[in-house]
Amino acid sequence: MKLTTKFVCNECGYDSSKWLGKCPACGEWNSFVEEKVSAKTSKNTKSFIAEEKSEVIELNKVEHKTTSRIKTDIQELDRVLGGGFVKGSLTLLGGEPGIGKSTLILQICDKINIDGKILYVSGEESAEQIKIRADRLNVKKDNILFLSETNIDKVEVSIENIEPKFVIIDSVQTMYSDEITATARKC
Repeated sequence: MKLTTKFVCNECGYDSSKWLGKCPACGEWNSFVEEKVSAKTSKNTKSFIAEEKSEVIELNKVEHKTTSRIKTDIQELDRVLGGGFVKGSLTLLGGEPGIGKSTLILQICDKINIDGKILYVSGEESAEQIKIRADRLNVKKDNILFLSETNIDKVEVSIENIEPKFVIIDSVQTMYSDEITATARKC
């Protein structure tokens, strides 16, 4: 897989094939950062765009299919999630530091009704810190596996090898990829 380079303005997201001192879109100076892009991915993306045509449809005519959900047995959480986690989906749990996100995540691991492994990936806390919290919450399930890692590429390999049914990444802002050299963009 061939990697190519592009330069992206850290302020507005404008991209260029070469580094520029001043962004032509927003006027910021020295805001460009280098990003590595897979040439294969770019090519596939272009062909996908060329082949797939978007169609405008009336929302009222869309058929509602029953979505399979994974219940947590935490009544209020299941209610907020519309009946549980949607299989194959991503759910972002956000909030201020220290309000209990990691505690809630462990409680979800303990209560969730799945037949298979749960992978808990932490980029912030050690296995010992998570174990102390699990013991305090009396979380004793044998199917919870722990990985301390911040490289998302290594996390992906672990997921492929372990094949868990449920994955938690605590927290997403600690993850990075060797293929992307840019910093997070401001919103």
